Amino acid sequence: MALYQQTGVSVESWVEMQEGVDMRCEVEPDGDSAILFFGRDDFVLHLGRDSLNALATLAGRAREELASSASPKRTC
Repeated sequence: MALYQQTGVSVESWVEMQEGVDMRCEVEPDGDSAILFFGRDDFVLHLGRDSLNALATLAGRAREELASSASPKRTC
């Protein structure tokens, strides 16, 4: 599925991370966004406050699903 498509250009993205990948974050001075870095800055995610909160909520739901590992694959 294309994330961005215009004038014949299509950008797609899929990121998988193994355990032990270095991660760090920086908070913008204005306090309205954060930048998350993964690996040796191989993947960078710049999120506004609302998007960061939504991502954290989604990650929490995924952790809960993983905790009940006996459950079949579900969409969070």
